[in-house]
Amino acid sequence: MSGRTISEFIFEQHCARRGVDARRIPESTHREPDYEVYLEGGSIMAEIKQMDPNERDRTRELKRNEEDDGMAVAPADRVRGMLASGYPQLKRYAKAGCPGILVTYNNAGHVNYIDDFTVTKAMFGSPHVAFSIGQDGILRFRGHGFGGGRRVTRNTCRALSALCVLTAASPSVSELHAYHNPYADLPIDPIQLSVLADSQYVYDDPHGLSQRGSFKLMPRRLTV
Repeated sequence: MSGRTISEFIFEQHCARRGVDARRIPESTHREPDYEVYLEGGSIMAEIKQMDPNERDRTRELKRNEEDDGMAVAPADRVRGMLASGYPQLKRYAKAGCPGILVTYNNAGHVNYIDDFTVTKAMFGSPHVAFSIGQDGILRFRGHGFGGGRRVTRNTCRALSALCVLTAASPSVSELHAYHNPYADLPIDPIQLSVLADSQYVYDDPHGLSQRGSFKLMPRRLTV
């Protein structure tokens, strides 16, 4: 793989199968993203991050195999870490007007999974339920939304156009799922990204109340 990580190799193959030109960016004194991806309508930058197994994963995998109880976790904290380490590579290019995506890949085994809930929690915070007590002393439901641990807000990570999840059933079968950042300074047109993404999701304002006083917790899947 010529020094490439598993996720980078899979991403290159994924782009090639979709007929998308992805040029690897040489390392320099600056923190560079991994690829410039040429799409119709303009290029985007892509930073690839993979989650590798740690000792806790290996222990969980062993127990899972022994007990066959299907135990698994949604590693939102680790996705937050990938976002934190990959964001600076995209930020400089966003200032020059080039959108950027962070592509995550789970290389840590079946005990981990990166799905809608994992991505949403990593980006916008832990789900919580809000109640209030009125003057009559009655506890009332106010809504549900996001609490602590948010990484993406109106004022942070605005250079991130989308957080993507790359999966591979085999070296020749891969999928890419894109979760668009509602606060992005440079949003990517879903039609432009459709050649690369198998599914795309959008969020209503995750940190704002709807007119009915409840929060939108999960993204809406786009039909492109």
